[in-house]
Amino acid sequence: MTGWTEPEHDASGRVDPDEALRHTALAQAGFFTTRQAVAHGIATIDFVGRIAAGHWIRIQTDLFRLGDSPHTKFDEFAQWCAWYEGAAVVSHQSAADLHGMGHLQPRFLHLSTADQRTVPSNRLALHHRQLREQDCEQVGCFRITTPARTAVDLAAGGVSQEVLDELVGDAIAIGRVTSAQLHAAVVDQPAAVADRIELALLAAG
Repeated sequence: MTGWTEPEHDASGRVDPDEALRHTALAQAGFFTTRQAVAHGIATIDFVGRIAAGHWIRIQTDLFRLGDSPHTKFDEFAQWCAWYEGAAVVSHQSAADLHGMGHLQPRFLHLSTADQRTVPSNRLALHHRQLREQDCEQVGCFRITTPARTAVDLAAGGVSQEVLDELVGDAIAIGRVTSAQLHAAVVDQPAAVADRIELALLAAG
């Protein structure tokens, strides 16, 4: 990753707290939480000085960003995945949009997480659940459900068959998923979900 370095050590061999935090934040697009900063040895009373100096930017309650972090169009995804400290995955309509599947244009940012904490934003649509590792993939500084898992989630979530047909057709056309992967993804799903995926595959030809 650009800008990644090993945390620096002082003369006694201890890791400098700010460098250790920077190491963590760079893996999260520059974002980090209060809990992560404290875990690296930075007291909350010392946050004000770092913010005043421009080293940190306060983004939300208990969420900060390194002041020199470059902005990208994916910042909002990275921001909330960082708020959950790696325990959240972009999913459902938001995942489909990022994968280039269909034209859903979601109004909310959809995240799946087993974390039950209340989030300080009305921009999020949370799906509380535990996902398997094989249902997720890393995209830059955050995780997202795979195209196959995304299609299954939307089939189970009640989008129209026409919309499902389009997004499955798009995913196949651009080489993001295969019929075999979709069939494997519905093995443990209710029959109604499997039937909807099968119809979408037939529509895709």
